[in-house]
Amino acid sequence: MGEVYRARDGKLGRDVAIKVLPEAFAADAERLARFRREAQVLASLNHPHIAAIYGLAEADGVEGLVLELVEGETLGERIARGPLPFEEALQIARQIADALEAAHERGIVHRDLKPANVKLTPDGNVKVLDFGLAKALTGDRSSPDASHSPTLTAASTSAGMVIGTAAYMSPEQARGRPVDKRADIWAFGAILFEMLTGRRLFEGETVSDVLAGVLRQEIDFESVPAETPSAIVRLLHRTLERDPKSRLHDIADARLEIEESLRTPRRSAETAAPPKRVRTPGWLPWSIAAAALLIGAALARRTQPPKDELVHLSVPLPDTMSLDPNLLEQTQILAISPDGRRIAFLARKEESRSLFVRDLSRERAEPVAGTENGSEPFFSPDGEWLGFVAGGRLQKTSLRGGTPISLAIAPGSRGAAWGAGGSIVFAPTVSSPLFRIPDAGGEPRPLTVLDTASRERTHRWPDVISEGNWVLFTVGTEDKPGDYDESRIDAVSLETGKRHVVYRGASLARFAPPDHLLLARHGDVLAARFDAKTAQVRGAAVPVLQGVSGEGRSGISFFSAARNNALLYAVGLSLQGTNEIVWMDRTGRSAPTGIPPGLYTALALSPDGQKLTYATGPGGGARSDVWIADLANSSQFQLTSSGQAVAPCWTPDGASVVFSSATGDAVMRQRADGGAAAELLWRSPYGVPIAPNSFSADGSELTVTLSGRSGSRADLFLISLSGERKVRPLIATSAAEYRGMISPNGRWIAYTGEYEGGPQVYVQPYPGLAGRWQISTTGGAGPRWSHDGKELFFVSKNEMMAVPIREAPTFSPGQPRSLFKIDRPAASEWSDIYDVSPDGKRFVVLTGQKAATTPRLDVILNFGRQIGIAGH
Repeated sequence: MGEVYRARDGKLGRDVAIKVLPEAFAADAERLARFRREAQVLASLNHPHIAAIYGLAEADGVEGLVLELVEGETLGERIARGPLPFEEALQIARQIADALEAAHERGIVHRDLKPANVKLTPDGNVKVLDFGLAKALTGDRSSPDASHSPTLTAASTSAGMVIGTAAYMSPEQARGRPVDKRADIWAFGAILFEMLTGRRLFEGETVSDVLAGVLRQEIDFESVPAETPSAIVRLLHRTLERDPKSRLHDIADARLEIEESLRTPRRSAETAAPPKRVRTPGWLPWSIAAAALLIGAALARRTQPPKDELVHLSVPLPDTMSLDPNLLEQTQILAISPDGRRIAFLARKEESRSLFVRDLSRERAEPVAGTENGSEPFFSPDGEWLGFVAGGRLQKTSLRGGTPISLAIAPGSRGAAWGAGGSIVFAPTVSSPLFRIPDAGGEPRPLTVLDTASRERTHRWPDVISEGNWVLFTVGTEDKPGDYDESRIDAVSLETGKRHVVYRGASLARFAPPDHLLLARHGDVLAARFDAKTAQVRGAAVPVLQGVSGEGRSGISFFSAARNNALLYAVGLSLQGTNEIVWMDRTGRSAPTGIPPGLYTALALSPDGQKLTYATGPGGGARSDVWIADLANSSQFQLTSSGQAVAPCWTPDGASVVFSSATGDAVMRQRADGGAAAELLWRSPYGVPIAPNSFSADGSELTVTLSGRSGSRADLFLISLSGERKVRPLIATSAAEYRGMISPNGRWIAYTGEYEGGPQVYVQPYPGLAGRWQISTTGGAGPRWSHDGKELFFVSKNEMMAVPIREAPTFSPGQPRSLFKIDRPAASEWSDIYDVSPDGKRFVVLTGQKAATTPRLDVILNFGRQIGIAGH
């Protein structure tokens, strides 16, 4: 695609490659604009095995890419001389997999991986070329050699478009279907096959012949050299599965398999036949699980533990893995399968955050492909499928392997449960009733209706009782929007839709077969006798377990019960711990602000930097008020006293503070000296949480975030305060956009967007919004401008980041750099945990208090006996 020239960069004194784009681009502004956007994303890739994109250049109307010049021959040229020795082939494959892994983690798919796009440098290093350009470039070319045909492209990657190189296309590419990272995994398998055998996987006289082979021709695995270890043969089979659901899901697994083979002494061919699928028995003795968990030794016994034996286990996690309590989402992070064989939990492994599943008879937990940044795990009745929420959608995935299947939109989910009758019950948003959807997919239908006369605002945390066809759920009301420890538990019939009160004074309920109800309240788990047929409590509830982690602001409690009397729960994940507000300079040195420790959210410095406004209370609206601190004399006073004020921010003149009501129905403005009543700026018709974000310099416009609005997880709205007040969506898609911060000169807006691969910070022109720059490279949220607009700050994981900004001759962000690390608090996703002083030299930062207990997962076997000990 285009012509490539060797060139000299006179300014930096280095040789580069310049790829001149096809002439068709010059006459197509839309294609060129999209290409530029893609090139900006690709330029953010920085990896030793990926050839870098240095930038875009233009001369006399000709557009070109400035690329890293990579010396050496291509892998295609090397393969043309014959098969590669086994070790050499694996060393090259390992480096290719490493490059793919880095790009896939950023949400970038190559789409045109082939030997011609892999360079072998004289020092033995591998460089993958043209990463992601198959998506950026468009056009069509032909070649007499169909097996090495140029990239087949089209205007987009939507369904019906064919993109890729014929001999290395995945079957879904050949059919013109949308592709993801699994297309790269197929191409990787084709390249590995070619390196080992010296011949292409599919050949033909025409492109059509090659594509026909991709779709139907049997793969000749017998041609793989006989001395190839069975693990590598098995890897080839897994990467070259035609059904993407059955194909290897993550290239990192291929890299690990190759590294293991390189470390292992060569063996003679054990077998070159396809690997056999081994089915695990449906029963897994708890004594085996206990042995694995307690001593990690070989499984020794195959007898069930005595029915009355109480076994209390702690599930160890590797040093590289830690529980992730999902502070921002306040959602469920764990589940145990109905048969008690498996547990699922949300954890962070190094920089990756996803759901893991562990078979309790084994020592290791494995990440579940496609669940990155997911939560709300729940098992199917047979324990073979895992449901979860990620990217604002309810999804399911087979634990035998496969691509997650999207079922429904769930932009602010508050729980889901899978019934034995083939349906899933879920709460799609923070302020919705329950919905029901077939587990095979379909149209979600309401199961419950909010009783507005009783001021109900949410139905959440469902649990399906198959014995009586009931669904238990928590009822949240407008008068306590962020306090669920004393909520009501109701049951609704899946057959008739009728509901009744089950219990008053708990945040959620879980059925523990055959005849107990487990209730969460204030960190305790209570148990009561329960009739599953009628969904009625039969006696008083008494505490049976203490110190269970949870979150009173959303009502979640981190425990899950299995049908065989096993109980999984988390301890040490203190989400409501005390926070501190401190000063930190650009090197990370801290100093006190004079504000005593407390439970705070949403920090905002006044324009002159002398005062700080913040919200007190657990957030989510429960007993939350706005305070103002005078930082010069370490004094504080309470601005509001309604207990319903959240998310404060300053007006540009520093005379007033704007905040929202906890019930999500209003944006208010009040003088900072408290000398007048609060003024209503906007009455929201949506009834979802609102967070004021920032003003334009003249104070005429205010951006706000609305979270959980129907069809979207979070949107940016604009309130016009001059003349007739108008409110309109500013940046609103089915994804999530929040924390919209207008630049000091009013020309740009920075915000957090979640499109592919987690939250990132973006900037767009304001108010026109034409074009978009991605500022962060490894995740980011909570952007803040410096007062002169020459820097943009944001938080990436647990680091404060700074990016230099140039506006002339065009907007040009620099590379993000880390200033210092912070201990992130249990703050709301839409609130600010920091602000920057007017001179840009100091930051006021909300830091979290360390948990007194090391976070861990515990399992109790035969938990019914624990209930009996409690006096039932």
